[in-house]
Amino acid sequence: MWGSLAQGAPPTGGHTDNHLGGDHAAAFDRAAGEALTAFRQPVMLERSFGPAPGRRVVEQLVIELLVHGWDLAVALGHDRDLLPDLARTVLPVVREIYDDLPRTPGGSFAPPQPVPEGAPALDHLAGYLGRRPRR
Repeated sequence: MWGSLAQGAPPTGGHTDNHLGGDHAAAFDRAAGEALTAFRQPVMLERSFGPAPGRRVVEQLVIELLVHGWDLAVALGHDRDLLPDLARTVLPVVREIYDDLPRTPGGSFAPPQPVPEGAPALDHLAGYLGRRPRR
């Protein structure tokens, strides 16, 4: 999906379509390769995608991977302190992108949740997007 979007060809399938097939790891590797190829295009970061610059497409993919990585870590009981430097760097970008969007329970983003001081950086990112970091 992200590679197609970066190539200027938004995906035609819906979010409920099966994009993985029978081999999830191979599908992820293929999609990651397509996204990397697309993101390495000259002037990708400055190119316009509607009202947003190309860098926003890259930022949103990074945000997706970080937050859903956090979701998986929590669900599996794994360490949530994933890529702390990247999580700290991305948080201001997340605030810039999502600050004015509506937040409703059950929507794409719930209202920000409290996160204790000293919690992993990724907990702060997840909490800002409405997830409830455990205490």
